[in-house]
Amino acid sequence: MKKLLVLICLMPLYSFAHDALVWGGAGACTDGCLDSAVYVTKLAGFDPMIVTPENFDPSIFEKAKVWVQPGGKAGSASNAMGPTIRNAIKNFIAEGGGYAGFCAGAFLTTSKVGETRVTGLGIVEGRTRVYRKAKGYPSVEKMVTPEGTQHHYWEGGPWFQFTTSQAQKVNVKSRYFTTNTINAIETTYGKGRISVSGTHPEAPQWWYDDARLVDPDGLDNQLAADMIKWAAKH
Repeated sequence: MKKLLVLICLMPLYSFAHDALVWGGAGACTDGCLDSAVYVTKLAGFDPMIVTPENFDPSIFEKAKVWVQPGGKAGSASNAMGPTIRNAIKNFIAEGGGYAGFCAGAFLTTSKVGETRVTGLGIVEGRTRVYRKAKGYPSVEKMVTPEGTQHHYWEGGPWFQFTTSQAQKVNVKSRYFTTNTINAIETTYGKGRISVSGTHPEAPQWWYDDARLVDPDGLDNQLAADMIKWAAKH
């Protein structure tokens, strides 16, 4: 009986002892976005907890180092979160937590989601707009990075639009080759770090196989993991 009581007392501790939080509520696409985000979070060396409106509790942030926002539909995710969860995420980042996001996770960072009126997190200045020069849907898009060119999986993701002063606050990690518009950035919000990409570096092989696509330079999962580690100051 004593052992049972000890286990019961420890259950909340074990439930909330995760060092990474991955959104798994509405807006995280059901065809592998959540699984892929969890995979690269583990690849980065973290123990992720899947967060939904049903299991959300402010205590989850006590041990967490990073919030990971999967691909999907940013508007649906924002609406499902509501102001309570959105504000909790913003406060977590402002106080030193990290945020990493892919596609919809990038859309969600600005004050409005893309070109809609849906409220975003407002942790990145500027606007997000749908990239409309893709070769297909989905497609493999050529990117320009400081290290050279890369190819990324794209499926409806954004590009970032900044004013001159706003652009000075971000570190551009990649641009779409066709338009030279910004795809991926690193920046800060308060004491926290943000690393987001309009494309899907977390994309698994089966996404390519299903769409009959080939990435000439291979999967970008380690890039996604590195984004998470940078955001988490890991």
